[in-house]
Amino acid sequence: MPEESTSTTVARTIEILTCLAKGMDRIADICAHLGFNKSTVHRLLKALETGGLVIRDPANRHYYLSPLFVDLATKPLTAHKILTISAAGEMDRLRMLSQETVVLHIPLGLNRICLSEFESLQDIKYTAGIGKVAPLYVGSAGKLLLSELGQRELQVILNNLKMQPVGPNTITDKQTLLAELEKVRQSGYAISMGERLAHSASISVSVKNYICPVSLSILGPEDRFRPHLLDTLPAMQEAAANISQKFLNYQVQDSQ
Repeated sequence: MPEESTSTTVARTIEILTCLAKGMDRIADICAHLGFNKSTVHRLLKALETGGLVIRDPANRHYYLSPLFVDLATKPLTAHKILTISAAGEMDRLRMLSQETVVLHIPLGLNRICLSEFESLQDIKYTAGIGKVAPLYVGSAGKLLLSELGQRELQVILNNLKMQPVGPNTITDKQTLLAELEKVRQSGYAISMGERLAHSASISVSVKNYICPVSLSILGPEDRFRPHLLDTLPAMQEAAANISQKFLNYQVQDSQ
């Protein structure tokens, strides 16, 4: 029989890992749940074991996610390295064009985390901080990320948010936030004035084709950046499109 394609192997491996994460630790249970034959599941589990992502209990022969897998899953900066590498060139170009700080965020539970940052070279600047988190409802990056969620996922997040002031202009009312999100969906970008940091201004656009919502933002002092904020939008949209295209190309390559 012909060997399965790389994309098929990856897809099956992901499904097996998902089963382990749900507590299905016996080969028989995984086979029954996924409809895979025993030899396929055993082969992929052995490969994962060799790679250090799963471990097998020699006593009961059950398989479990290894500490390495859990460690990777709890380190977003490592897990999303392909995103930060793919975006680096465009982010540097935007920094030089705008002369302000350029940042990349993804959702992290009820928060957002900064995965990458190209700081402004000017003496007076605003930054987000690589690895730093902020509430998901705060700022242009947060609003952009929320606008990308499906209705059910968005409702779950809204039900669990405790909207407390972070900056002088933080949105603390859910209906106001929903109205803002609708504006973002219609315009394709989000802006913020002092929602996270006093006297700051930011604009965010979406990077598509990734495994989760991604916000590409420019952040700067309000008095300097606000007059030119919308002037950066065409270049930001072009940069986001270029990054998005890279991930689309990756998907095409995997399917070949």
